[in-house]
Amino acid sequence: MIVFAGGALGVRRLVIVDPAWSSQVGHHADLNEALLGELAEAGWRPEVWADRALEERPGVRPMFRDCGYEDPRHWADVAGTLHLARRLEAQLQSATAGDPVAAWVVHTALPFQLLGLARWLQHQPAAAVAVSLMFSPGETLEGPPGDPQATAQCRLALVGLGQACRAAGHRPWIGVPSTQQGTLLAPLLVAAGLPAGEVHPAVVGAGGHTIQRRAELADAVLLHWGDLKHGKGRQEALAVVAALLEQGPGPELGSPGWLFHLHSREPLPAAERALLERARQEIRGFTLLEGPVARAEMLERLAACPLALLAYDPRTYAQRSSGMLWTWASARLAVAEPAAAVGYGEGWLAAEAPGLGVSWRALAAGERTPTGGEWLGLLRQSLSALDNASGFTPYGKTVLGRSFAGHLVDTVLASGQ
Repeated sequence: MIVFAGGALGVRRLVIVDPAWSSQVGHHADLNEALLGELAEAGWRPEVWADRALEERPGVRPMFRDCGYEDPRHWADVAGTLHLARRLEAQLQSATAGDPVAAWVVHTALPFQLLGLARWLQHQPAAAVAVSLMFSPGETLEGPPGDPQATAQCRLALVGLGQACRAAGHRPWIGVPSTQQGTLLAPLLVAAGLPAGEVHPAVVGAGGHTIQRRAELADAVLLHWGDLKHGKGRQEALAVVAALLEQGPGPELGSPGWLFHLHSREPLPAAERALLERARQEIRGFTLLEGPVARAEMLERLAACPLALLAYDPRTYAQRSSGMLWTWASARLAVAEPAAAVGYGEGWLAAEAPGLGVSWRALAAGERTPTGGEWLGLLRQSLSALDNASGFTPYGKTVLGRSFAGHLVDTVLASGQ
C-alpha cells in the first residue's frame, strides 16, 4: 500500500495550485476541469486553488489575487520574483488547513509562482508533488526567447523547489510537455537536484478518447481557433480569408469547408468583423463560430479538419508550446486520420509538428510578411500531399494518445513519486 501524507491511500486529498486560472478562456479552464473530473473518478478528492475572479463551487476555491500572469517587468529580476513569491506564499498561508494534503499538482507555473509554492511547501507535511514545467526556462511571455534574466529566475525557482522537497520529505515528479522543453530544462533540473523531466501526454486535447466523426461535418481547413492573443496567427488567417474572397480556393483545394473560431475577452476590431461576416455570406462552406464551444463539439469539429493553418509567430513561439497543435492533432489521431499543417519555418511548432507525425509545410519568416495568397498556395500544396503522409510517430502517439490527468492518476501518483 502506498502511504501519502495524512494516512493511507484512501484519504487522498489533492490540491491543484493554479494562480493564473481566472476565466473560462484558455487552456487553464479546459485542463483544470479535466483534472477535477478524472481525479475524482479515480478516487481522489481534488480541488483547485485559483484566482478570485472565478466563482466558488465544489472543487474550485478562488483564493489568489494578483498572482497570475503578472506584467513580466515585475518578475524580470530577483527582487521582483521574490516580492511576488512572498505575495503568493502569504495568500497560501491564509488557506484553511483542512485535511492533510496527499498530493500537490502544479502546471503552467511561472518562476515566481513556483518559488512561492516552494516556500509554502517546505512547511507542509510530506506529500507527492507533481509539477509540469510548461514554460521554457527563458520565457518572458513577451519578447525574444531564452532571456537570461528569465532563465535565472527559473533556476532560482527550481533550486527553491528542490530544497523544499528535500527539507520536508516531499516526493517530487517533474514533467515536461515536449522533448524541446525537456532539453532546455535538463541542466537546470540537475543543478536543482530534482528528477529529470519526463515528457508527459499533452495537457489539452482528445486524451486518447475515441471521437466519432459526425456525418454532417464535412472536411474543413482550420484557419483559426480560440482567442485574439498576439502571435497566434489571426492576421495570417484573416489574410487567407481575404485571398479566398478575391480569388477563390482554386481547383487543388476542391470545395472544402473553412473553420474560423473566436473566443476572447477582447473585442474583434470592426474591420475584421466585417471581413468575416462577408466571408460567411460569400465563401462556400465557411463556418464562423464564436464564444465557448463544448469540449466534445470542439474535438468533433477539429477531427474533421485534415489541414490546419498554424502560422504562429516564430519569435513569440520560438520555445513556447502550442495547445492548439496538441488539441487539433490529437483529434485527428483519435479518428485515425493523418494531419497536415502550414506555418512558419522556424520556432517550436515547426520542430514539434514533424516529430509528432504531422506533415508540416512552411514559409520563411523574414522581414516581409507573407501574403494571404502565398498562405493559400501552401495550403493547396499541403492538402494535395496529405494522402502520402506517413502518419503519427510513436512519440506523437505518446504525447497525443493519452490524457495528462490519466497519466497523473495511473503512473505518477500511483507510483508513489
